[in-house]
Amino acid sequence: MNAENITGFKLEKTKTSQTSKIDYFVPELNRNRQDIIEEQPHVDLINALKGLNSYLANIFHADKEYAGIYEITGYRYNGDKIILTGKITTDTGSIVGIATPGIDTDGDSYGFEEELSKDIATLSLEVHDFLIGKKTGVKQLTIYDQPPDEE
Repeated sequence: MNAENITGFKLEKTKTSQTSKIDYFVPELNRNRQDIIEEQPHVDLINALKGLNSYLANIFHADKEYAGIYEITGYRYNGDKIILTGKITTDTGSIVGIATPGIDTDGDSYGFEEELSKDIATLSLEVHDFLIGKKTGVKQLTIYDQPPDEE
């Protein structure tokens, strides 16, 4: 399996936890799978995900003044098209989930499809490394966690 097999990623946060849902294709089994990981993603993955915020704001025609209320939460492939998912926070503090229409990265509807394709490839690589355990974030210890035994 490689980064090209990643078909989707979603980062879900609550006040007390964070969950990453990773959708991927397993060629050996000819099946799609989903793994849920409750570990902290690596900072490179978080930065690659945040790098998609501007695309989300651009698609919804946000002015620079309002672009900051758009927060990307993930992406998924729908056939050959990419769907970005995210949320906006309203003035009253309500959170509204949003999703873009399918974006054809071979097309030229928005003018940034080539850059989006490269950024999704970078994010897919980071998600792949996170999935296989190559790159994870730092786990926050709680008072109940025991440090590893030293040898």
